[in-house]
Amino acid sequence: MKRKILVWLLPLIIVWFQRLVGLTSRFRFLTNERYEDLFKNKKPFIYSIWHTNVLYSPYLHRGKNVAVLISESKDGDYINQVVHRFGNTSIRGSSSKGGSKALKAMIQHLKKGLPAAFTPDGPRGPALVLQPGIIAAAQVTQVPIIPFHYECSRQWILEKAWDKHRVPKPFTTFVVSYGEPISVPRELNEEEFEQMRLKVEEAMLNNRNRAIAEAERIRKGESK
Repeated sequence: MKRKILVWLLPLIIVWFQRLVGLTSRFRFLTNERYEDLFKNKKPFIYSIWHTNVLYSPYLHRGKNVAVLISESKDGDYINQVVHRFGNTSIRGSSSKGGSKALKAMIQHLKKGLPAAFTPDGPRGPALVLQPGIIAAAQVTQVPIIPFHYECSRQWILEKAWDKHRVPKPFTTFVVSYGEPISVPRELNEEEFEQMRLKVEEAMLNNRNRAIAEAERIRKGESK
């Protein structure tokens, strides 16, 4: 009973806090024409989001009916509630195994022309190392991958957490960065699959660095 209350109450507190921070914050979006065209034309795509960005990604994509792949862990129960309260949906399970039930459900969602989101280094890491499930999903569905990252000019970084999670502070500036869409060929041998995994991982790291650099520039401007 205590756990059921926590699963109901804690997401309410998180959602309330996120909305409060959002109302006090500014937003700087770093995007590109290819992603904008996909979004405007309601084409399916896969957001690729490092686990360090799990907290505010549902808020930043609220009301978009994004299917989020969420682990079946206890922490996943809380994330699941937050995702739904921001107008998105979820599929529970792991993307680490290409034949998993969760991955198959995610592929079906994408084939309906709806967007999805993976945390390819989750749920346990190692941080910033891309697991293969997202490549398999893009390969089967022929849906492009969109690297996504946010950093804030004022934020807490949970240094003891394995993913160094970002928690924005009130009155911050969000830097929300979208990388160029990445298409995965349908036919890949084992070596080519690994090369594609590394390509997406590098693109995600570059997109992360772009957001960090812009947030630092804003932070220096705010401190003057």
